[in-house]
Amino acid sequence: MKIAVIAKTRLAIAEPFRGGLEAFTHSLCKEYINLGHDITLYAHAESDPALNVKTFYGNEHREDRQYEIYENEEYLSIIRDIDFGNFDVVHNNATHELPVIWGAKASIPVVTTIHTPPTSKLKAAVKLCSGSPNLHFVVPSNSFQKTWQPYLEKGSAVIYNGVDMDKWPLVRASKDYLFWYGRIVHAKGLDIVLDAANEINMPLKFAGSIDDTTYFEEQIKPRMNDGHTYLSHLNQADIHMQMRGAAATVSAVRWEEPFGLTNIEAMCAGVPVAGFNRGAFSELINEDSGIVAAQNNVGALAKAIQAAMQLDSGKVRQYAEKFSLRTMAERYVNYFEKLL
Repeated sequence: MKIAVIAKTRLAIAEPFRGGLEAFTHSLCKEYINLGHDITLYAHAESDPALNVKTFYGNEHREDRQYEIYENEEYLSIIRDIDFGNFDVVHNNATHELPVIWGAKASIPVVTTIHTPPTSKLKAAVKLCSGSPNLHFVVPSNSFQKTWQPYLEKGSAVIYNGVDMDKWPLVRASKDYLFWYGRIVHAKGLDIVLDAANEINMPLKFAGSIDDTTYFEEQIKPRMNDGHTYLSHLNQADIHMQMRGAAATVSAVRWEEPFGLTNIEAMCAGVPVAGFNRGAFSELINEDSGIVAAQNNVGALAKAIQAAMQLDSGKVRQYAEKFSLRTMAERYVNYFEKLL
């Protein structure tokens, strides 16, 4: 099958990943190739060349005040190229509205995986175009499907995100500290994680890109004591190494997260998770792999962490195997084949 994959082009699809969407796109394209499919990834110029990347912009114009003009032109260039590319199917992972609008009149199936909540432009495009015969939508969880259902005329399919099990083997060997990683912004709730760690007197190691320096300076640094360590922005191999001594990983997001790939990566490594009942979190775990806080507050999260720390690494890993990358890729391919 010849597949055109459209990425969110603002950030490179390469390590160290800035977020879950970049990691998702990278791993899925890699698995499409492993399954024998011919892909072209339309992405940022600094993306992994092993993924057969075709690009129209690198970092130029990204910081311009009028960047939106260039971004629109970038997606129009991608669409024009796909029109002449003789593809069987398009897998759109962009958060931009133009691929959806174009897909309403495309001559081949255009499958959009929705990765963000209903925001103004994308929501409007989906609501206007979702009834089109060659436009189809996938969401990564049942909870997120309910969020988008009012705007999808023909509904959507649920395909859970997946993790490369070979890349994230079971490594947890001790319970020395709590661990957290992700984009350091207010919505991700690192300040709440630090408060919970302080409440139970556990050291916290954390990693990720500082996307909001004001938040880091005003909300994170004041909460750090001598036991806490910021590890910088790490690649996945280094993150995996930190799982060896992790008692638990913690999720304290302040939004309805569509999936939460870091939770699955941690569980693959044998590390149990504790978190708020926000977004898909409770949908991704069972009693052997994680604990949902009774309430969305620091005290309840601290108790959930203490309970999660006691879970058996082998059972955590065993449960996580249901979210394999191969399973995810095969489900997408089967979905494409049915549409064709």
